[in-house]
Amino acid sequence: MTEQSQAVYRQDLGSEMDFEAFSLDPKMDKEGLAKIVNGLAEKPRPSQEQVESVIRTGSVQWMPNLELEAIRDLDGKVVNYQIPNPLREYRKALGRSLDEKAKTNPMIFNGPVIVAEGEIKNPLRVMQGQYYDFSATQLGNKPADLLKDKNAQLTPGVYPEGKTVENILRDAGLPLEARERYFGFAHLMWPSDGKEFILVNRARGLGIAADCLSTPGSTPDLFLDKPGLKRGIPGFGIKEYWSYHMGQEMLEEFALKWGDFWVEGITLYDDTRTIPFGAINIYTEMSAKQIAQGIYHAKPSERDRVLKEHNVIFGMPAEAIPHFLERFPVFPGVTKVLNDALKERGISQ
Repeated sequence: MTEQSQAVYRQDLGSEMDFEAFSLDPKMDKEGLAKIVNGLAEKPRPSQEQVESVIRTGSVQWMPNLELEAIRDLDGKVVNYQIPNPLREYRKALGRSLDEKAKTNPMIFNGPVIVAEGEIKNPLRVMQGQYYDFSATQLGNKPADLLKDKNAQLTPGVYPEGKTVENILRDAGLPLEARERYFGFAHLMWPSDGKEFILVNRARGLGIAADCLSTPGSTPDLFLDKPGLKRGIPGFGIKEYWSYHMGQEMLEEFALKWGDFWVEGITLYDDTRTIPFGAINIYTEMSAKQIAQGIYHAKPSERDRVLKEHNVIFGMPAEAIPHFLERFPVFPGVTKVLNDALKERGISQ
């Protein structure tokens, strides 16, 4: 059977600017692609308040220079994040619910994360955490909603209907910083030696920023107290981990390997409502179109790996970014990052 040609959708942004959307899924035709693009355009754009809740806190010139300072107890052991007391029953119930969902969704698992403590700067002070703890401390969650889930086995009456995690923390006199602030990365892909930019339609079921228009991203999944961090290899330190991590991520997100791309600086941000993160600038000589074509025509196993992350790539000239942001709802944290990047590049907004 002949493979269907890749669906491409071009849209004018005005001011002689446009973007192209590329389907990465052979099952998606041009009509299906247009439906996704137009559906995204109908969603509400982030409010100014949401964007301004993301605060730039610093930068690191090169990714290998990003250092972690593990917080340790008096015995020298790495400190683990602790769920605030008022949320412990919710955390247990949510864990039972997520464990059940994980049986049919491999994207759900209680993996290791690193939790930032205090100011987001280099070196980054961190403790060990788990993904489920993050899920249980998302400020907008309503714990009583789990009463509808029989797998959660949440005791009735523990949490009032309609109260959010934020309400519960505030009622207990706890700061919002008591939530699990795990540290993540936003991957800013600049094709054509920085002349273009890529956004993606993120897949449903991802751990954070699912089913929205954003950049790809990642969560460092290392164990701070394990020799060799994650790999268990003597001499495998944080610099080696960063290289390993980015190699894996670019393979999963763009079917690229080291040599196809290079990584430069990281800008650090603290999202006061969700998680702190580093925005990593990634460059390639390939165009957005070439990247999309490479994924589409990759081996099925490689393409399927990318499709777990996103199914559509949006490629545009860097100068078109502000026009795109005016029409499409890009994830608040990424909107803030792009606003800053445009200022640095001297691109009018």
